[in-house]
Amino acid sequence: MPLKWDMKDEEKDRDQLIKELNRLRGRMLRLKVSEIRYRRAKKLLKKSRQKYSVAFKYAKDPILWIETQTGLINNCNKTAESFLEKTRDEIVGYHHLTIHPPEKAEYYAKAFKIQTNETYRFAYEEEKGFSYEAEIVTKSGEIIPVHVTASPAVLGKKQIVQETFRNITKYKQSESMLKEALAFTEDLTDSIPYLIFCKNRDGIYTACNTAFSKFVGIHRPKIIGKTDMEIFPKEWGRAFRKKDEEVLESDKPKSSEEWVRYPNGRKLLLDTLRSVYRGHDGEVLGIIGVSRDVTESRQISEAIKKADIANRKNIMEAFKKATKNFMTAQQQLKLKNIRLNDTLKEVEEANEKIMASIRYAKVIQTSLLPNLDGSNIYLPDSFVIWMPKDVVGGDIFFKDYFPDSGSCNDFIFAVIDCTGHGVPGAFMTMIASSGLRRIIKDEGCRDPAQILKQLNFVVKTSLQQDKDDTLSDDGLDAAICFISGFSPDEEACSDDFRLTFAGAKLPLYYFHNDEVVVIKGDRHSIGYKRSDLNFDYTNHTVNVEKGMSFYLASDGFVDQLGGEKRRRFGTRRFRKLLRENGRKPFDEQRSVLLQAFNEYKGEYERQDDVTVLAFGF
Repeated sequence: MPLKWDMKDEEKDRDQLIKELNRLRGRMLRLKVSEIRYRRAKKLLKKSRQKYSVAFKYAKDPILWIETQTGLINNCNKTAESFLEKTRDEIVGYHHLTIHPPEKAEYYAKAFKIQTNETYRFAYEEEKGFSYEAEIVTKSGEIIPVHVTASPAVLGKKQIVQETFRNITKYKQSESMLKEALAFTEDLTDSIPYLIFCKNRDGIYTACNTAFSKFVGIHRPKIIGKTDMEIFPKEWGRAFRKKDEEVLESDKPKSSEEWVRYPNGRKLLLDTLRSVYRGHDGEVLGIIGVSRDVTESRQISEAIKKADIANRKNIMEAFKKATKNFMTAQQQLKLKNIRLNDTLKEVEEANEKIMASIRYAKVIQTSLLPNLDGSNIYLPDSFVIWMPKDVVGGDIFFKDYFPDSGSCNDFIFAVIDCTGHGVPGAFMTMIASSGLRRIIKDEGCRDPAQILKQLNFVVKTSLQQDKDDTLSDDGLDAAICFISGFSPDEEACSDDFRLTFAGAKLPLYYFHNDEVVVIKGDRHSIGYKRSDLNFDYTNHTVNVEKGMSFYLASDGFVDQLGGEKRRRFGTRRFRKLLRENGRKPFDEQRSVLLQAFNEYKGEYERQDDVTVLAFGF
C-alpha cells in the first residue's frame, strides 16, 4: 500500500501530464491547420504565378524586368521582342541603356538611379512606382517615344524593377500639332491691332494679346490669373465686371462703348464686343472680348455733326432754290412722260403686230411639219421631238412614203438644221422645205445623196449665193434616210429591205444588238458661199433587221450646255442614253430623252432648236 502523500504526488503528475498532452494536441492541430492553409496558399500562389506568367508573356504593352543593382535586363515579354525588333536572346542579359539612344544614356542612367534609390521612398513604398517619358531605339534604328511606368518587385533574392512601355508617338504628334496651333493662334492674335482678352466665369483673365498688354501697361504673364479689380481702378473694374455678367446671363454677344484712360492719361473710347465661349461639352467657360479704338471715328462724327449744323442754313436755302428748280423740272418731266407714254404705246402696238405676225408664222411653219404630237410617222414604232428655241425655229423634219405596187412601201425621213433660230431660221426652213418637197415629190428623186446635192443647188440659187456680190452667207445641215421594201406584215417585207442614209454634217444613229452605231454625214454643209455646187454626197446602206431603231437629230440636243461644269451634253452622253433605252417602247424613249435633256439643262438657257426623229422596225 502506497503512502497517502505518494498518491497525491502521482495524481498531480498525471494531471500535469494530461494538461501537457492536451497542449501538445492543440498545437499539433494548429500546425495541421497551418499546413493545410500553407498548401492552399501555395497552390493559389502557383496559379497566380501561372496566370501572371501568361499575362506577362502576352501582355499588350512591352514589359522588361531590370535588376536594380546591375541594371541588366532579366526578362521580357513577347510584345517587347516585337516592339524592339529583337529576339529574347538579344534583349535578356544586356544593360537597359542599350534600348535607349546612346546620346541620352546619362539621362536614362540618372532616371533609373532615382527610381531605384531607397532615399526617394516612392519606388519602395507599397502600391507606388515611378513613371517618366523616354525614347526607345529599335533594332532597325527607329526612335520611338514612350511613356515608361516602373514598379519595384522582389524576384528570389534579387531586387528588380518592372518597366512597362506605351507607344506615345501619336500623342507626341498631337502635342506638337497642338503647340503649333497654339503658337499660330497666339501669333495671329498678337498681329491683330485690336485688344483681345479672355476671362473665365469668375472674371479672372485666362488669356490676352500683346495689344491688350500694352494698353494695360502690364506684362502678359502678370495679367493672367488676375481680375479687373486687381488691374484697373475699382470704378472701371466694377463696370467691366457688370458688363461681363450681363453677357453671361443673356448668353448672347453684346457690344458697348466705354471711355478708358491709358496710364499716361490719354483718353480713349473703346468699342468692345463681348461674347461667351464654350467647352467641347457646350458648357459656358467664360467671356471673350475684342475692343477697338473708335476715338478718332467719334471725333470725326462729332465734327461732321458740327459741320452739319453750321451748313444747315445754307442747305435750307439751297433746298428752297432746288425745290423751285425741281418744280420747273417736274413740269417739263410731265410733258416728256406724256410724249414717252405715247411713244411706248406706239411701240407696244408695233410689238404686238410683230408678235402676231411671228405667231402666225409659227402656224404656217407648224403646218409644214407632220405629227408634232409625237404620234407615229407611218410606222408603229416612232416618235418626234421638235422644240424651237423661240416662237418659230430653224429646225424642221420631213417625211413621206411611196406605196409600192405590192404590199411593201418606201419611206423618206429627213431632219434639217438651218442657220440661226427664231425668225431668220424660220425663213431658211421655208426655203429648205419647199426645195425638199419639189425635189422629192415633183422631181421624184429618192436617192438621199442626190437629194442633198440638188437641195444645195436650190438654196444657193434661191439666196443668189452663186453670185459674187451676194450678201447672204446662210445655209443648213441635213440628214436624209430612204427606206425601201418595208411592210407592216413582216412576212411580206421585201428581201431587199434596207435603209440608205446621206448626211450634210448631221449623223445617223442606229441601235442594234444592244450597241449604238453612228454613221457620220459628209463634212460639207448645204448653202453658204463656200459650199461647192458640184460636191457629191455619200450614200450609206444599212440592211434592216427586226429590233433595229434609227435616230436623226439636229445638233441642238448634243450642244446644250448644262451640268455642274456647264459643258455640252455631248455625243458620247447621247449615245449612252440611246444604248441604255434602245429596247424600251418608243413613247417611253421619247419621255426619257426629254427628261434627260431638261435635267441636264437645269436653269441654263436653251442654246438652240432641238429636233429628234426616231423610228424602228
